[in-house]
Amino acid sequence: MELLWLDPNYASLLSEHGLRQFGDFMACSRATVIRYRQNGSRHVALLSLGRMETYLKREFRIAYGEKLRNWWDGFGTVGKSLREWRMLRWARRAGFTTPLPLACGQHGRQAFLLTAALTDFVPLDKYVAGASEGELRQLGRSLPRWLARWHACGFIHPDLYAWHVFVRVTDQQLAILDLARADWLEKVPWPERWRELALLGASLSESEWVWQVWDDVLETYLNTVESLQPHQAIRNREFAKNAVHRRMELWASWVSARQQEEEQCRAVLVSRLYTHDRV
Repeated sequence: MELLWLDPNYASLLSEHGLRQFGDFMACSRATVIRYRQNGSRHVALLSLGRMETYLKREFRIAYGEKLRNWWDGFGTVGKSLREWRMLRWARRAGFTTPLPLACGQHGRQAFLLTAALTDFVPLDKYVAGASEGELRQLGRSLPRWLARWHACGFIHPDLYAWHVFVRVTDQQLAILDLARADWLEKVPWPERWRELALLGASLSESEWVWQVWDDVLETYLNTVESLQPHQAIRNREFAKNAVHRRMELWASWVSARQQEEEQCRAVLVSRLYTHDRV
């Protein structure tokens, strides 16, 4: 069975570039691969559609375990592409900024997802490295409020690294991406909240700012949870903060290794964009 969805607002643009059917996306040779996953069975590519930069994620061999896991989570027997497509749409409906999904499809054990690239946004870790003192103070207040609202909506992101949260440089609007393993729950349990707060902090651990303000970030997060979800408020705040800090310290070195991999991907992306601009 073949599933294919095209954003009706961009269907004509896709058609102009020869992207009309499922096979057109899977066979597209103009896309420049910037990251390989799972022994090459899945990759991410940069694709220019006129003035619009997009990311094309393609799965060439979806594992049966992946389909089973997504079925168990309530998404049906789909791969990462359709799961992320659904999460992107749900998150956008809830008012969160994400990459705009343009097209998505699955046929058998193959699938793809095409999203528009965010413009004027930079990864959170890069923003923190170059931000002024005033901008960091503002971020220290807006980031935990944003994350508390994310959790209040029932969303979780098991891969909530700093490079999966983007900041718009003009007004500090936050965006979230790479939702292939994200989920939408009736209620987000506190262990998952601690895990995501710790993962986000650990992926920023190279910045002194994090160690200086993370207690305040956690306090703002807890205050926002109490305001948005009084029934979810936690009484022992020191226990919660210690739980996050323990995980941050434990995961810092492991996350650093993941960050090096991300830096390599960014270097490839920058070189591809530079080459594209020169051509």
